[in-house]
Amino acid sequence: MDKITHKVRCEQWINIIKECLASGMPKTTWCREHGISEKSFFYWQRILREEAYLTTLENTLTPVVKENTAPTTTDFIEIKMTDHASIPASPFKPDVIIRRGSVSIEISNTATEDLLKKVGGLLHA
Repeated sequence: MDKITHKVRCEQWINIIKECLASGMPKTTWCREHGISEKSFFYWQRILREEAYLTTLENTLTPVVKENTAPTTTDFIEIKMTDHASIPASPFKPDVIIRRGSVSIEISNTATEDLLKKVGGLLHA
């Protein structure tokens, strides 16, 4: 089907589908009462939805590379990885460690009563 014929049919089916939806009737009942093939109705509904989706996608996605741009050079930079063993440990030393499943809570003696109540509520949840 050429583009012009497709466009005309799309416009016709858009009007048919809008009329059906505006009626408030079930689609199959409306089609039977108006002599429209249910198979054709649902085929065109699917086609129009797909085209609307693709149009939306095209309008919302921005191209990663601009068209007609001159080639560019890429520079590389070396990233040195540090050894995890050489990273100093945290100075925090917990007074209490609570484990539940894969979750671990470490608490110091300086924790406030309010904080402990909140943590207790989380553990009972």
